[in-house]
Amino acid sequence: MVGSTLGTLFRVTTWGESHGDSIGCVIDGCPAGIKLTRKHIKDELDKDIPYPVLTRRVEENAFQILSGVFEGTTIGTPISIIIRNSNVESEKYKKIMHTPRPGHADLTYRLKYGHVDWRGGSRASGRTWISIIAAGAVAKRVCMLKKILITSRILEMGGHKVDDKNLKNVIEKLAEESKRNNDTTGGIIEVEIANIPHGLGVPFFNRYHADLGHGILNIPGIKTFELGAGEEAARMKASDFNDPLVVKGGAVTTESNRAGGVLGGITYGVPVVFRFAVKPTPSILKPQKSVNLRTMKSAMMSTEGRFDANFTPRVQVVAEAVSAIITVDHLMLAGYIPCDSIIPRRERLQYGLRENES
Repeated sequence: MVGSTLGTLFRVTTWGESHGDSIGCVIDGCPAGIKLTRKHIKDELDKDIPYPVLTRRVEENAFQILSGVFEGTTIGTPISIIIRNSNVESEKYKKIMHTPRPGHADLTYRLKYGHVDWRGGSRASGRTWISIIAAGAVAKRVCMLKKILITSRILEMGGHKVDDKNLKNVIEKLAEESKRNNDTTGGIIEVEIANIPHGLGVPFFNRYHADLGHGILNIPGIKTFELGAGEEAARMKASDFNDPLVVKGGAVTTESNRAGGVLGGITYGVPVVFRFAVKPTPSILKPQKSVNLRTMKSAMMSTEGRFDANFTPRVQVVAEAVSAIITVDHLMLAGYIPCDSIIPRRERLQYGLRENES
């Protein structure tokens, strides 16, 4: 299967299926000299399920760093991380293995590949993106070299506008409604990338925000991507949309940020801000109209497996991870971070010798 690698110089290749033994990633292009411990990766993996009330599948996410790190530091070779699947219930999917689930990739996978792993969505499952979270932990460590901060927040869930004050109450309400009506909901997420330098991205086919959009839209269940003012720009006049240029601290910047931090595909030193929509979880207990592929006749089906009442909060950490991976790749392409090692050349021969002697 082609299409499992993200990035150009900093490349992440993922592997594994939702109900397989393990899921993992290989990170190629991470420079040597980055401090990286198990805790850095575990802290990100622990964000996988921020609100257990919304999901019925909770994984331990036991993982192992197989290569690329020695004595808590990256060594410039590919970093391989394996994450075990320990909480699978594949038998429930046997009943619907010949009846594609509406809203899922069951039909398209069969049309493209013929042979299909019917267990829980297999490669199309959101579960497989846990490996991107692990890779994002590494990318975030690299981003710290430039003090780049990636944060996200939920703007909407299940049609409710949310903020820090009412988010928990909305989540509990949606979880209860999902149990009662056997249905699911979606949401909207905003991501901000702060302290980003100018000059990331190039015109045409390597625009920074276009690569961000490419990464975000590859996350299962994502249906939109908008930068800055987004679609609201279509309803504005240029005199209202254009961000006025000003001088601050001896540098030229913008007075506002309706462009979202990118012009001509290139960053100019202000925060990059974008939003995207998360669709409702397609697996539901309600009967849905489908087709039995054995008889090629209409059939009603419902999903008996576990599903999230709303998986918007789980997408947050994935979106941050994707943003970090794309950003590191562009930092390298722009020359802000070396591809081989962050240790200065004059120090490489003697690096670590004094520490080992003490």
